[in-house]
Amino acid sequence: MSRNRKPKQRPSFFKILLLDFDRLLPLPPDFSQRYGPALRESVKLRTSSGKIWVVRLEHKDHEEERYCFTRGWSEFAADVGLEMGEFLVFRLVGESMFDVSVYGIHGCEREIPGPGFQVEDSDPDEQVELREDEAPNVSKKKRSRARNNRTSESHRSPEEKSPLYLEILLKPHHKSKVSPHKRFWMAAGLSGRRTVGVEYLPDHRYHVVKLNRRPYGIDMSSGWSEFLKANGLVFGKTYSFEFKPSRNVIQVQELKT
Repeated sequence: MSRNRKPKQRPSFFKILLLDFDRLLPLPPDFSQRYGPALRESVKLRTSSGKIWVVRLEHKDHEEERYCFTRGWSEFAADVGLEMGEFLVFRLVGESMFDVSVYGIHGCEREIPGPGFQVEDSDPDEQVELREDEAPNVSKKKRSRARNNRTSESHRSPEEKSPLYLEILLKPHHKSKVSPHKRFWMAAGLSGRRTVGVEYLPDHRYHVVKLNRRPYGIDMSSGWSEFLKANGLVFGKTYSFEFKPSRNVIQVQELKT
């Protein structure tokens, strides 16, 4: 009687982020030797959200057949907000694609933010031509992706608005800082940034506010109290916060009751 055999897994490797991880990322020697020659010079890093970054794969050490992610890696690290000590898992999908999972220093996989990404309408998974019988069982397939919802926010209720929109009832403890919820700052890609522009409508007064990252959230702190005073924001009133990717700014507006 034949035994049930598990399908071959896609080739994978992990990396623990150490010093200088934001400049380039070397692939493990064994992985480089086995699969490096079959990979393209430009590869894509895809996160669980479907966002894609293009990075260059360079052959750095010819004696050890060592490959590294170089040009484009710094942008990926910054957009995703990588930190030293985090744990990354890379799974080879095709000769030009890796799926990337990021585990925070707390040990749990985290969601991936990131502005400036490339999104493709179809899944570029394809058969990988590797050495001898090492090729994973990857069939070519296509999956439709949901396109960007371009419905005007003005015709939708607050519950239906995009993750780039939130409403906050100002209270006295918001005098020195305000803390957007996770859905908002992850969608806006704020976790890897130090500052953000904040604009008050309808007068379009603009301020720069510092972002302080905490283990499980982000505070808009230094500069917030100045923004609050300059625009006459009032405790007890509700204000909308909407991130505009095209302008890289959070627009704040009082909600009329």
